[in-house]
Amino acid sequence: MIDIDGFRQYLYEEEMARNTVISYLQAVEQYARRFDEISKGNLIEWKQEQLARYKPTTVNLRIAGLMCYCRYARIPVRLKTVKMPTKTCVENVITQEQLDQLLRGLDQDGRRCWIVNILLLAKTGMRISEALRVKKSDIEHGQITMHTKDHMRTIYFPASLVTDIWADLADLSLSDQVIRGNRYQYKQPVPISSSAGFRNSLNRIGVRYGIPKEVLHPHSFRHYFALEFLKENPDIALLADILGHRSIDMTRIYLKRSQEQLKDAVDKAVKW
Repeated sequence: MIDIDGFRQYLYEEEMARNTVISYLQAVEQYARRFDEISKGNLIEWKQEQLARYKPTTVNLRIAGLMCYCRYARIPVRLKTVKMPTKTCVENVITQEQLDQLLRGLDQDGRRCWIVNILLLAKTGMRISEALRVKKSDIEHGQITMHTKDHMRTIYFPASLVTDIWADLADLSLSDQVIRGNRYQYKQPVPISSSAGFRNSLNRIGVRYGIPKEVLHPHSFRHYFALEFLKENPDIALLADILGHRSIDMTRIYLKRSQEQLKDAVDKAVKW
């Protein structure tokens, strides 16, 4: 018998991130609908069924959830994750031209709250889950320290960002959330409450202003920030700290992208 309630309590006591708890529970609940007990044979069969229906990244996340359950239940079985090809560059990143086009359209339509939302991501490299926790007082202070992905990290708000958005925050109290949406209450835009809500609104904005949906996702602005930062400061270790990466190896993908851009520049310049 698979103990879902006990596993939920275990995850809570392990202080795992909310999204991790949700995904791990979903993985175990899905497995439990197919099998009554965890065994090596059942796990392999379940893994093959998953691979036939879902992307490897999704399957690996669910395997991680099941292996976490095995640790909780002290079941001595292991299931290998799906090997993923190593990325050599980041993909689907918004360009400077597309970003300028987006900001111009929003400004012409008077949608200043969305200019704030986008600049907050593009000038800090924050994840949307982090940005949703930022309050006006944090902007005034110039930084925020938060618990994210099992560790504490400090996010800094550059002076240029504060200059660009401070006037738009005039009607907010210091305790108000900065990320706002399209709905209004008492003549004020209502805070966006979830990452999914932000993504859905962003998709509609992309259609309106002619920005391809492939490059208009919250993480695109994190990639944009990293690539632009390296143009000004090639210190990859510093960028790793700013992005909150546990390992500099995670950050090197942006360096590889920059190397590709250098090669393109050489190809275009050397004509002799």
